[in-house]
Amino acid sequence: MPPASQQRVYLHVGLPKTGTTYLQDRLWRNRDAAQRSGLLYPGDFQQAHHHAALELQPTRYLDWVDPAHAGIWDRLVDQVRKWPRTSVISHELFATVSAERAAQVLDDLSFAEVHVVCTARDLGRQIPSVWQENIKNQHTTTFAEFVADIKRPGSAPGREPFWEFQDLPRILRTWGATVPADRVHVVTVPGRGSSQQMLWQRFTATLGVDSTLLDRKVPTGNHSLGPTQLEVLRRVNSHLVGNVAWSRYESMVKEQLIGAMIADSERGTLPSLSDDDQRWAESLAHEFIDDIAATGYSVVGDLDDLIPTRAAADAVSPPSEGEVLEATVEALSTLVRTVPLPPVRERPITHLKRAVRIQQRRLQALRLRRVPHR
Repeated sequence: MPPASQQRVYLHVGLPKTGTTYLQDRLWRNRDAAQRSGLLYPGDFQQAHHHAALELQPTRYLDWVDPAHAGIWDRLVDQVRKWPRTSVISHELFATVSAERAAQVLDDLSFAEVHVVCTARDLGRQIPSVWQENIKNQHTTTFAEFVADIKRPGSAPGREPFWEFQDLPRILRTWGATVPADRVHVVTVPGRGSSQQMLWQRFTATLGVDSTLLDRKVPTGNHSLGPTQLEVLRRVNSHLVGNVAWSRYESMVKEQLIGAMIADSERGTLPSLSDDDQRWAESLAHEFIDDIAATGYSVVGDLDDLIPTRAAADAVSPPSEGEVLEATVEALSTLVRTVPLPPVRERPITHLKRAVRIQQRRLQALRLRRVPHR
């Protein structure tokens, strides 16, 4: 940690699907211990940084900005300003801010020494993971269509916005434009088979905190769908396009249907890139690595972590129609068993009967008291 007289702010700007939710959850659970170590994770509630990132991009996230949290970015900045040591602000949606808004954010924090932190993972895992997240949020494209779209150069209305969130060199340039290169930190997500603990250790080392002092862990669970469940959900989305409000989708599909699918499956195996797509991803990864190396950014981990690798079990055959049908039946069965029943409103006659029974019991108790003891 820096000397008590020196203020530092670490702004963690993404990327999405690089363990950001895990890191934020763990920061929140350890915020008291973090403060004792000199690190502030500001905010009065766990989603404060999320709402701050939305507020800074009101046009892009128009449907998500909540008026109840108006002014939340300024409140976060005020908390950071009052903290004399190190603070960390973290949300993956900072990845999509414009250069102008990034300059404003950095100016708002200019009372302290600002560091930019960006977690990055290899495209071989990022691409399937982002596609799965899209399917869990009303999208309908197949994995093959998704990959073909992001491989096409340029952008156009209606195109998949993958690179708006995942163009690592551009996002680093946006946030590092006025920050010294040694204060821009690229934290690589460890390779396949590594534990999340290693990512946590790399992240906290970047912040200058002893990870062993922040020992409250995040419960692990199965949050992935298998290829069959994803195909079921993709088809459901196709039937719901334009016909269901987001609030209803979030409640009925994200919370209940997806929850039922996860309960019915072991940890999902995501689709993998084809051989041609794998070579394309590897080539792009080397471009990213060369760009990062040329800028002189601080690297925590190993840039080779960004090169996609293939596991022996990567090949996943598309689900058959029979498997899709079976997964649908399993999900519906789980819904029937687990969805809470609506509250039953007591009918007046039932209420009256209960009142009569209570009075009868009271009368019986009075009679018993009047019976003389022998």
